[in-house]
Amino acid sequence: MTDLDAVRARLAAARGAQYWRTLEEVADSEAFAELVAREMPAATALWLDPMQRRSFLKLMAAAFALGGIGGCTQGPSEPIVPYVHAPEGMVPGRPVYFATAMPTPGGLGLGLLVESHLGRPIKVEGNTRHPASLGATDAQAQASVLTLYDPDRLQAVTFGGAIRTWADFPAACRAALAVQRGRRGAGLRILTETVTSPTLGAQLRAVLEQYPEARWHQWEPTSTDAVRAGALAAFGEDVRPLYRFADADVVVALDADFLGCGPSHLAHVREFAARRRPGSAMNRLYVAESALTPTGAKADHRLPLRAADVAGLARALAAAAGVPGATPPPRDQLPRKWIEAVARDLARHRGRSLVIAGETQPADVQALAHLINAGTAACRPCASRTTGARRSLRRSRCDRRTSSRRSARSSTTWRPSASRCCSSSAATRRSTRPSTSRSPTR
Repeated sequence: MTDLDAVRARLAAARGAQYWRTLEEVADSEAFAELVAREMPAATALWLDPMQRRSFLKLMAAAFALGGIGGCTQGPSEPIVPYVHAPEGMVPGRPVYFATAMPTPGGLGLGLLVESHLGRPIKVEGNTRHPASLGATDAQAQASVLTLYDPDRLQAVTFGGAIRTWADFPAACRAALAVQRGRRGAGLRILTETVTSPTLGAQLRAVLEQYPEARWHQWEPTSTDAVRAGALAAFGEDVRPLYRFADADVVVALDADFLGCGPSHLAHVREFAARRRPGSAMNRLYVAESALTPTGAKADHRLPLRAADVAGLARALAAAAGVPGATPPPRDQLPRKWIEAVARDLARHRGRSLVIAGETQPADVQALAHLINAGTAACRPCASRTTGARRSLRRSRCDRRTSSRRSARSSTTWRPSASRCCSSSAATRRSTRPSTSRSPTR
């Protein structure tokens, strides 16, 4: 009699329905019992004894049921009194939308539309007219409305653990500032995050003018000092690059997750996805990264690489792209075929290519990315025909000039004139106001 015949005989003699998950379990062999004892030694008795196992499942089902019943309790009754004279435009059941902005890491704003019912915000969506969101939101923006209903949210002003009023705050500040006025603010310290608001920056500068010895400190959990240092090394100015993915045929990301996070990543997603729709000229994405990211998942060609090797890859790519002074590392340290293929693609799409360095990369990688963008852009000098002071932008292979006074839109961004360039660059639009890309006194 084989083992299969024994199992069939045992099942034929059994009464009632029996269930099992594997053939080894229904066979109930000694090898299976040993396997269960070795993998789950604490639950061996519950697994092999049908009665104890059934009791365990009953207790677990009861625990789940009691947990669900606890969420069905009715809250305390509260009186609801309708408006005697309702505010204008407030109709029960009809939402009211407010345009607002949410701060993001780095001090930048994210334009949002908030849906409110009877004064209670309940839904957040992107503002289609805001350049940083273009109608989209991320998980942080969607969850931000929950902070308004957080039971741990402060309900009053506190000082030293005691509840105070708003009137106590300016009174205490005036008394402390009166002491500092005679010391020219030597004991005054102001701590903020990165400030990009011109209004707030002007207010803080006014305070520093009244108290010359005071100090303004800025701190962020994730600093962008490397991005600032890279821009200073490449352009000689404290600027922030603004990328145009809609004009880029080739995109190279050096440990940069521009589709998942970072400044204006929602706008980047919209512009990048517009080049991926059927019927349009599709772009090509190269990604070199140390960990899988949403950008790497969308890459046409992905290169897994250690974070410490990204700097060497940037030097090799800059040397292959013809950046003066760039020295590649030894050939056996990096995949030469991948680098040569990317360099050929950048050269073939000169003026419509883009190289991005991640914010966590050091300043030299940031500067090399800017220089590669300058070298692969249209090399013919472009100048605006409008009047105004001209500013020279140092480039690695060409000297580009543009007017510093244009329309209201181009006064805060720099871009080549499409009428004078062979093709517009996807990487050269950048901010020319240091106060809007970095804090004024940092």
